Amino acid sequence: MWMEVPPVERNGVISMYEVRYVPLETCSGTLMASIISITNTSMTSTTLTDLKEYVEYNVSIRSYTSVGPGPYSNSVVERTEEDAPDVKLNATAIALSETEIAVCWVELPDICQNGNITVYEIRYEPLDTFGVLVTRFENVTAPTTIETLTDLEESVGYNISVRAYTSVGPGPYSDPVTAMTFEDSPRTAPRNVTTMVLSSTEILVTWERVLPIDENGEILLYEVEFVPLETFDMDMSTNTTNTTSLNITLTDLEEDVDYNISVRAFTSAGPGPYSDAVTNRTLEDRPTAAPQNVTTMAESSTEIVVTWEEVPAIDENGDITMYEVEYMPLETFNGQIATDSVTVDPALLSTTLTGLQEYVDYNISVRAFTSVGPGPYSDGMVERTLEDAPAAAPQNVMATAVSSTEIRVSWEPVAPIDQNGVITMYGVRFEPLETFNGVLVTETVNTTGPVLRMNLTGLEEDVEYNIRVRGFTSVAPGPYSDGMIEETGASPPTGVTAVQDGPTSITVSWVPSSDATGYIVSYTGGSSNGSETVSGGDTNSYTLTGLTNGQTYTISIVATSEYLFSDAATFEITLIPAPGQVLVSVSSITATSISLSWNVSSGRVASWEVVWRPTDRGTESTSGPLSGTTYTINQLDPSTIYILTVRATNVAGTTDSTPILFRTVTEVFQPDSSSTETDTSTIIGGVVAVVITTSLTVVVIVVLLLRSRSGNYSAKTSATVVATNQSVELSNFSEAIYADPDELQTTSNEAYNVVKGTGRTAEGEYEVLQDLPSPTSSSGPTTTDADGDYEPV
Repeated sequence: MWMEVPPVERNGVISMYEVRYVPLETCSGTLMASIISITNTSMTSTTLTDLKEYVEYNVSIRSYTSVGPGPYSNSVVERTEEDAPDVKLNATAIALSETEIAVCWVELPDICQNGNITVYEIRYEPLDTFGVLVTRFENVTAPTTIETLTDLEESVGYNISVRAYTSVGPGPYSDPVTAMTFEDSPRTAPRNVTTMVLSSTEILVTWERVLPIDENGEILLYEVEFVPLETFDMDMSTNTTNTTSLNITLTDLEEDVDYNISVRAFTSAGPGPYSDAVTNRTLEDRPTAAPQNVTTMAESSTEIVVTWEEVPAIDENGDITMYEVEYMPLETFNGQIATDSVTVDPALLSTTLTGLQEYVDYNISVRAFTSVGPGPYSDGMVERTLEDAPAAAPQNVMATAVSSTEIRVSWEPVAPIDQNGVITMYGVRFEPLETFNGVLVTETVNTTGPVLRMNLTGLEEDVEYNIRVRGFTSVAPGPYSDGMIEETGASPPTGVTAVQDGPTSITVSWVPSSDATGYIVSYTGGSSNGSETVSGGDTNSYTLTGLTNGQTYTISIVATSEYLFSDAATFEITLIPAPGQVLVSVSSITATSISLSWNVSSGRVASWEVVWRPTDRGTESTSGPLSGTTYTINQLDPSTIYILTVRATNVAGTTDSTPILFRTVTEVFQPDSSSTETDTSTIIGGVVAVVITTSLTVVVIVVLLLRSRSGNYSAKTSATVVATNQSVELSNFSEAIYADPDELQTTSNEAYNVVKGTGRTAEGEYEVLQDLPSPTSSSGPTTTDADGDYEPV
């Protein structure tokens, strides 16, 4: 409201009033002036509407005439009244623990509060209602803008919003924010745990989940605890196993044992409480261990006492219903192992095995039975019954006359099943079938130890004897064998020797037996064998022929006397083969000599020979027999071609080397060292050696020429001669020659070759030329060295 303009200051007729009002603060930050016009000039008041709550406004008024407005009045400041807030708060929330969430918000600017904020109201409710929706409120006195909500549910999301109050009332709720409390371990255990026995080692466990309201988070796994209620003299063992499902089969349990079983759930925060234990017992099974501490003791030659202790309680797996004792002889005798067993009452822990074989090792083991079946056998205990006298005589008794006063007796042991102990010795009983002076003399002699042969000596000549043998154990002797009749007779030959006297023959010699009428010479070797009968007791040698070279033979000689045979004299001999390939090396050739060395690729050599002759004469020269492997042939003719062979010899034959064709050297042409020009008319020095194969169809001639730095040629002091199958080293030449291929008188038309190489002598460095031309040629290959080109040869 306002007062009219004084008349004196109107300056005309007031046609309207203009009211201008500007807020002194704004939520947007921009101050906007508003104007209203009042045309009813009789009015001196008006009401300003749509103003902002609880804001100061600057208000001024001016009046208009038809000419225009006058000045504004002095401003008047007036505040609007309070109201409830009309702007939403900006809230946030964060979980602090399993049961706490912190909520904070930003205080509204004063201009937007529509009054003085007196209190804040927090509204929160769980997203998971568990069947009941519970909305809770909490007030916070301004100006506090943060609050911690407590006593919340674990691992539950909450919708949270905040609004502000003035004295007039509340403003709008903020947009909801969501926060979830941390997980916690489950509050209660899984429900309705049940068990079902599946076998002697398995129990099925099932359950229901923890109540959702008590889970306090995501259930990650379940832990099943199972504890045996029998300790078996050991600490009670608590076992656990984990699963993510609502059932599990417990395996590897002890047989016939009660178990306490309980279950608990886990979240990321840890485990909850165990459920109440459920008890169940596994089924019986076979024992998993054998009776303990089995002992055995031989009671006689046919009885063994066996004792043992019970199966350990943890391994019984049920009630023991009986024991079984198994026993098996370790000697088969008839080729079959006979296994027997006896059963024993469970109240007894011993038994006596009867009807056993004398002095035999038995493998004895014991096992226990439950109602399900038997457990494993104990480790075998080996026990031997006591000794007894042999039940039978030695086997296959043989008697052979050795001489006119001696008989060799041999036998095989008493059959193992009848020995009944360790045979300590044998007794041999012998008696002549003829009486002497009316008296029949029977004698007995015992062996020293369990040998299987004996020579009876000092007997009557040409007399039949009845011979019997029996075996002894430490207890007593067994029965005698059936009588064996033998007559004293011939003795075997002595002094036997054998000598190889050809590639395929052996001569055997011996000292004749005085009472022999003939001999049998036998031989075996590889796949061949044979025998020869030699008549005449005075015969002392025999030659075996048609044998195989290199084969080892076993040769035996038996003397015969009427229908009796002596023992065989036996020995071995190997027929050596002829020498192998002879390999020859030439170390030097002079005008009058050649030096050689050689060896053999295989076989033995008794002696060596060197055979040579000039190629233009048929007379051979021979040195030998030689024992060494080197030789120098002297007194040769200069500049002469020879053919040479080295021969190896042993009892089986001879082997010749590949023939070697060589030429002795002649005088060396010595050029003038001061000459600077090549004299092509001079004979060029060189060395020739030829190696001929056994067929004499291939000749390789090696010519080595050397050219000095002065342009002339001289002989190389060493060279290698190369042939198709052999190479010979030549060295230390003192002279040089030029070889004409026509002089060699061979059938080969091949051009001779020159091996290329370099060497050094006192005169300087030389090079070996290749493809030597005719001595009369004026052209040929050229060669260069450090000093430049040479002229053609």
